[in-house]
Amino acid sequence: MQRRFGFEFDGMKNHEYYFEQFELELDGHLSRLSQSAPNTLTTGALKTAIEEEWGSFDAWLARFKAIGLTRGIGWAILYYDKTTNRLVQTWVDEQHLGQLNDVKIILALDMWEHSYLFDYVPADKKKYIEAVFENLNWEVVEARFVKAQA
Repeated sequence: MQRRFGFEFDGMKNHEYYFEQFELELDGHLSRLSQSAPNTLTTGALKTAIEEEWGSFDAWLARFKAIGLTRGIGWAILYYDKTTNRLVQTWVDEQHLGQLNDVKIILALDMWEHSYLFDYVPADKKKYIEAVFENLNWEVVEARFVKAQA
């Protein structure tokens, strides 16, 4: 009974992180991202950490998007490792194979076909990734990083 528990549990959690980063809290209620939410990371502790780790935000973003284009189904995930005080990122096969231990998820990019096939053909995965980054609420992502550091 427990053989697929890690797959199912991580799938649930990955999707919670994924959908949360598109939400915006308005008057105590969550709603879908609106034009008022920041969809770029211009300042803050996360941007500073990204620049320290990868040299520039653009260099990190290119690398993260390349991870997202990994062949197969899974996730590109940016984590924070409090032990080393560093950001790390990796590809996670399916929901659980390659998921890192003792780190906090900062950003999750769903690369299962169900996340993009309604709007994009498989050859257009790059367009889906661009759309994700155009619609992220970076305040949510930044808040995850700040909380992970505490």
